[in-house]
Amino acid sequence: MTPDPPGRDPLPPLPRPVTGVHVRNFLRTACPGYFALVWLDAGPALDGADFEFVDDLPATCPHPDEPLPEVFRAAFAKGVREGLENRGRAPYATRVVLRDAVWSGNDSNPQSFEITGRYAAEEILECVRQGREPRRAGRNALVDRPVPPMPRTLPRD
Repeated sequence: MTPDPPGRDPLPPLPRPVTGVHVRNFLRTACPGYFALVWLDAGPALDGADFEFVDDLPATCPHPDEPLPEVFRAAFAKGVREGLENRGRAPYATRVVLRDAVWSGNDSNPQSFEITGRYAAEEILECVRQGREPRRAGRNALVDRPVPPMPRTLPRD
């Protein structure tokens, strides 16, 4: 949470919640590749912050069935913040809640999650600007297909 610097007008809050955002960043290259899948919600920031990041991840992510490494979480938060501040100051005070993630032991890295965060910010702002619900976003995303359910909501065998 980052409060506004003294003497600066506070940002207006995000005009409406944007829930159920799904971002896919998948690119196979030589080694390493880029792989990150995230589900998130966005809403107005609380307590006068320009940007707030909340981790609401399950105890383990489905693949590789371990918690999402802190370095990936931090990279994702950084990417969202940078995406919102694309050309200077962010347009809205925004709270992002990371709900679920899938990562790979081979192809995930901080850069893949940072890029995914930028895609997420772009989708949040486009949903607000266009007055629409989220659709699949990110690299190689099939925008004409419905957003897949979060892995933690799927029945376990």
